[in-house]
Amino acid sequence: MHIQIQLTRALALGILAVLCFSQCSLAQRAEAWFSEGLKHLEREEYASAVLAFSRAIEQDSLNLPDAFVKRGFARLRLGDTLGALQDYSTVIKSNRNYLDAYYYRAMLHLAMKDYARAIADFSAVIFLKPQFPEALYYRALAKVQLRELNEAKSDATLALEHNATFAEAYSLRGLCNVLLGNDTLAISDFTQALRLRPHPDDYYERGMARLRLNRSLEAMLDFDNAIALRQDEPKFYYARGLAKRDVGMRSEAFSDFLAARAKGYEDAERYLKLYGESEEKRREDSLRIYGTREIVVEANAPEFEKFVKETRSVTQRGISVAEFASEQLSAGFAPVVLPNASIEMSPNECNRVLIQTRRPSQVPIQCIAQLLREQAAKTNDAVVKDAALQLTALVREMDIARQMPLSALEMRTRLLEARQILKRLNEYLAEKQKSLR
Repeated sequence: MHIQIQLTRALALGILAVLCFSQCSLAQRAEAWFSEGLKHLEREEYASAVLAFSRAIEQDSLNLPDAFVKRGFARLRLGDTLGALQDYSTVIKSNRNYLDAYYYRAMLHLAMKDYARAIADFSAVIFLKPQFPEALYYRALAKVQLRELNEAKSDATLALEHNATFAEAYSLRGLCNVLLGNDTLAISDFTQALRLRPHPDDYYERGMARLRLNRSLEAMLDFDNAIALRQDEPKFYYARGLAKRDVGMRSEAFSDFLAARAKGYEDAERYLKLYGESEEKRREDSLRIYGTREIVVEANAPEFEKFVKETRSVTQRGISVAEFASEQLSAGFAPVVLPNASIEMSPNECNRVLIQTRRPSQVPIQCIAQLLREQAAKTNDAVVKDAALQLTALVREMDIARQMPLSALEMRTRLLEARQILKRLNEYLAEKQKSLR
């Protein structure tokens, strides 16, 4: 009896040893296949990677959730979207706290435009890891697609709290502000994104926001930068054409509309069909008028006298602004207010009354160009219009020049030229005042 018990125990221990050896052997083989799959992934051999991970899963499906996740990635690279989803979902069913599986499945839902499911999976990721700026960013991206704009903006803000150098989160929050109708906040966000890295879409969006706020000269500079970074995008040329049209550069605007149309932009095609002939005629007329000093159609004398007085006050302030800036540069110092300072000046601050109360160091030359354009729009006086156009073009050159290595002498030359334009206009307006007395 005693011998029989011992034999039974020995048999049981033998069976257990065989099972342990078998399981250990399976686990070892599973690990070997998993390692092989990783090597194939590194070499971008995705079909071989799928096969290796599948073998690992066959050997040990319970202890290798990473094999499902990695196989899902390889399947995705091979275009097997449903297979990838199945792998991620299998892991999540067996382990509700497996962050990577939620994240990859969320990204897949986002790519498939299944935004509601993407948001649900990103929310699970954020629950497991609250300080995960990328998950917050992508959840915001999905919410924008569903027009949940305030919630998307909140997610982008949280992402920035965890990573203050997340340029894409600034861009996305800027887009939310655009869609919510807050262009001022949008400009601030796109500016922050551009400080971190230049991107044509951010220049374009900031330019469009500035265009809607009637800051067309600044918008034109943004569209210049967007085109410099991506020359084949037709909407950039169309937008720059709108900005140029608004500042009175109609001939140059017409050329941009033509360029946008040539690149297949439908809005440019429609614009040119409606206004093309009149724009072309106006371009020809402007060249003829701007070459003639005395083609002037005036309003009634009292009204025109007020216009001349107001325009002259802007012109005289502009002369002092240009003189101050050029003197600072000639002395070897940068101007207190740099030539691109209007970027920081709100439209309300740039008005005829306020600039008279400020020192020349506090008024950017861009503001003078803007006010002169506004005055030119009130009259048919070709000399005033010509001066406004010349000053606008010159200030635009200075804005562009600020982004390139440029000597103080070269910038001073441009400022002196601006002063000469304004001095000639001031002399012309002085003569007009005399004739109206």
